Amino acid sequence: MARRGVETWSLRLRVFLFFALIALGGSATVGVALAFLFVSAESGGIALDRIVLAGLVSTFAISGLALWVWLKFDDHVARPLMRLGAQLRASVHADAAPVVATGTGRYLGLLAPAMQEAAQALAEARRDTDASVSRAVADAEREKSRLEAVLRDLRQGVVICTPDHNVLLYNRHAQALLDHDVQGKGLGLERKLTGLVRAQPLHHTLERLMRRVRSGRHVAHPDGLSTPFLTATLDGRDSLRGRMTLILDADGASPIGYVASFDAVTDELAAGIWRDRLLHDVTRDMRQRIAALAAACEVLLRRADLAPEDRARFDGIVCGETRELAGRLDRLDQVAGDLLAGAWPMAEVYSPTLTDCIAARRSEGRDLRVATAGDACWVLCDSASIVELADRMVNRIAVHARLDSLTLSLRDEGARACLDIVFAGAPVPASVLDSWLDEPLEEGGGATALSGRDVLSRHKTEMWSDAAPGGGARIRLPLAKPPEALRRPGAALFPVSERPEFYDFDLFARTLPIAIEDAPLASLSYVVFDTETTGLEPSRGDEMLSVAGVRIVNGRVLRGETFNSFVNPGRPIPAASTRVHGITADMVADAPGVETVLPAFHDFAQGSVLVAHNAAFDMTFLSKYGDRTGVRFDQPVLDTVLLAAHVFGTQESLTLDALAERFQVALPPETRHTALGDALATAEVLSRLLKLLVPLGVETLAQAIEVSNRQVALRRRQSGY
Repeated sequence: MARRGVETWSLRLRVFLFFALIALGGSATVGVALAFLFVSAESGGIALDRIVLAGLVSTFAISGLALWVWLKFDDHVARPLMRLGAQLRASVHADAAPVVATGTGRYLGLLAPAMQEAAQALAEARRDTDASVSRAVADAEREKSRLEAVLRDLRQGVVICTPDHNVLLYNRHAQALLDHDVQGKGLGLERKLTGLVRAQPLHHTLERLMRRVRSGRHVAHPDGLSTPFLTATLDGRDSLRGRMTLILDADGASPIGYVASFDAVTDELAAGIWRDRLLHDVTRDMRQRIAALAAACEVLLRRADLAPEDRARFDGIVCGETRELAGRLDRLDQVAGDLLAGAWPMAEVYSPTLTDCIAARRSEGRDLRVATAGDACWVLCDSASIVELADRMVNRIAVHARLDSLTLSLRDEGARACLDIVFAGAPVPASVLDSWLDEPLEEGGGATALSGRDVLSRHKTEMWSDAAPGGGARIRLPLAKPPEALRRPGAALFPVSERPEFYDFDLFARTLPIAIEDAPLASLSYVVFDTETTGLEPSRGDEMLSVAGVRIVNGRVLRGETFNSFVNPGRPIPAASTRVHGITADMVADAPGVETVLPAFHDFAQGSVLVAHNAAFDMTFLSKYGDRTGVRFDQPVLDTVLLAAHVFGTQESLTLDALAERFQVALPPETRHTALGDALATAEVLSRLLKLLVPLGVETLAQAIEVSNRQVALRRRQSGY
């Protein structure tokens, strides 16, 4: 409950009022005495002017003494008490370091050391409690880690949503399927799944399942609470095949959400459509040609006395149609091979991993020295069958050439990568290699066992033996490389934690008021952002160089959900600015313009409260480009400087570095004064400030805006002195 009346006055003001009361009381006493003396003076004996002078001197002396004592009391008692109280509150509510400033409380006797000891004891008790809790939930954490590992590495997208399609959980594969490298429109907690995929199939599937539950049919239904669905991404880039499963409440009576698992079937659907069209066209064409061929043969058989030119014409028809039919059959055979290869599961494999697996296979237990060499690259294959095939070739070469050592080399040759088995001696004859390829790779596999030739067919490649460039011979196996979009990315500029927070089940039970102003601060979603610019005066032509943001959902800083982009300013960058943030002209030369970046950031921040440190400066730059970009940032804005001023007072240092030190937030030098680095630090500071605002009666967004406005007014009055 918010405090009212005298309780909201600061300690210093209340102490000052006590001393002011002393001064007024003393002055009133002197006034009464002077009145008595004045009455006596009228009856004679005392000079009136001396009485007035003595009264004024006494009044000023008492008031001056009271003011001096108050100043000393304020400096030695009131201010130290407020600092110690703020530090203790920060230690209790925000895990801040229990550090007493140098000189603070030296006139308070045992109070300052006692508060320091209490803060340290609290920190130790909290550590002991945390350790006990950690031990108590160790088994649960291990189970949770296993679940996270399964979800993270599952080769299928998994998303858990509320009934209104707000995302509560997603795994990495879902992120890879839906993000499509479009900043600001990515998958994120408490964002709408319908903002990334077509909504109607989801609405329809969810409605079907809910009707099934309401009618009670899910108890006996073969699919229970699940059903398949087919949808596509909003940009039409991928078709998605999935399965939706309802999540019921603890009583099993009503749905509280659903699990959607899906994978991309774009290529599969396209291949099916292409296959059907091809078979239709080929069938119709072959039917026409067979009819023509049958008619020509019938004429030839019935009319033995044809003229030479007519016989030649019919012979041409028969030969031509026969060749065309053979060509169509070859084409069908090729299509069948392509379909077979396309149906075979392929995955991208790191080349050193593949060669090391082949070298370690040793299926026949031979004493061979197998060295590995080549380039580090990615190949697309069924690694298990390739390892078996290469291992078979290694063993056959060892027997054929009587060798005890050879080399495996996988090299990147542009369009493809080539796996070479290099050995001393002459190349293997083609007939011998063919016989090796015809052997089944699994002993005792019978008619269903794969042969080496089957593996080559399914990978749409071939194998041959020739002379090695450096001497000796080799068996060469070309392998495909994955498309550029599937290749593993390099290291991120700002790496996220190993297991970023991709889930928050507390969102299931959260209800928000209709008006965002009445929403509890802890329940809101925030985008904490920062900008780097060419200078400090946007009205004089300074431009934005970069903008970055990080989301806070349900009180958690989501380091896995960030926005970070350079902006081409279209003007030179002053050297003084570069010395601060390190951004050079070369770094932004190929960056998109503000017309591209700000709409993307606007999408990223949609539905969230904007937060920045010295927000007025950053918001000035966001607002500057409204006409050029067509976007307006009209959501509520909070400033961590103003919130910290309400918590700690204006006498304390409120810089980002000072607040980070107070809250033990790491500010790495390499990321300081970068937009993303400062945004992440500000987000950590905000998460701690929110915990400190509640004990001060600031619980809702409206109250946070009110105290911020109060700090703005106070600063304006101070600047006028």
